[in-house]
Amino acid sequence: MRVRSAGSGPTLLAVHGLGGSGRYWDGLADVVADRFRIVAPDLAGFGASSKPRSSSYDRRAHLDDLDAAVGAVRPVVAVGHSIGGTLAALWVAERPERVQAMILAAAPFPSADGGHAWMREGRPPPGMRLAARGFRILLPALALPVGLARGYPATISLDYGRQRLHARARTMWSLLHDPKLPDELERVREALVAVPVLLARARDDRTVLADAVERWATLLPHADRIEVPSGGHQFLIREGFEPLVRWLEATLPG
Repeated sequence: MRVRSAGSGPTLLAVHGLGGSGRYWDGLADVVADRFRIVAPDLAGFGASSKPRSSSYDRRAHLDDLDAAVGAVRPVVAVGHSIGGTLAALWVAERPERVQAMILAAAPFPSADGGHAWMREGRPPPGMRLAARGFRILLPALALPVGLARGYPATISLDYGRQRLHARARTMWSLLHDPKLPDELERVREALVAVPVLLARARDDRTVLADAVERWATLLPHADRIEVPSGGHQFLIREGFEPLVRWLEATLPG
């Protein structure tokens, strides 16, 4: 597993979203490395981490990898973007005594609807696999213009072409569609009662809609909420991570 680390101080575990990598958090490290040690793993199957065909790529495997990334240190601030927020919440729920605060940014709320069989089995249809191969071939030429047009580094665009489709399918099913998720989410409610939580989103996010934040807020009624006017699903990068930094400074002063 590839793990990026920068800074010094209490550990800030930063979990990227579907298809991303630990490089997503480089901008956050640039502004908080004087206060936190940023630990940003590439989840198995994504970025520069290994992509074995034999891996289950389920949430248990990913949670174990997060344990390996941070070790036994405490306290930990957990931050997750997109589906990484769901994973961060489940990780925190298993060890709340070690967690100082949690931030969920543009995090989808699991539907637990069972999803598609191909997602559960990690066997995308042939047409989807063929399209993914073509995307990986074209991505190096597209990454720079796409990154510049969307306002974020081309390296982050490139990492979206480094994911394994099997890993994407299984991770998505395990963290969004598995019918067993509601019971685990109840543990999140119970475990995080005393943990400061921020729910952050951009108003114009078309990937994760406002209803997802409302459902997280129902699960975590004590959570603070920030909604920025624009920036879409990648508002953290476009805002220079400033909403998160501002909340951390107010919540964990000094």
